[in-house]
Amino acid sequence: MRSTSIFLAFAAFTGMAASKRGCKHDETNPGWGWYWVVVGDSLNAIAADFNTTAVELAKTNNITNPDFLPAWVTIVVPCES
Repeated sequence: MRSTSIFLAFAAFTGMAASKRGCKHDETNPGWGWYWVVVGDSLNAIAADFNTTAVELAKTNNITNPDFLPAWVTIVVPCES
């Protein structure tokens, strides 16, 4: 019984962690949008969810140090409609 509870908790957690990030579409620039960076985000993880690379996101957003991504800013990301 206890192992079943642990398994279900783990499955719920991994399901939440695996969900993709959303974006706000830019009506003036089709195919692009904005993503609001939150605490714990990394450029690599964001890039993976938007089917791009950290290098491309850094270049698009003029990020000089991809290892430092401040929370509570918006970045431009590929955003499908």
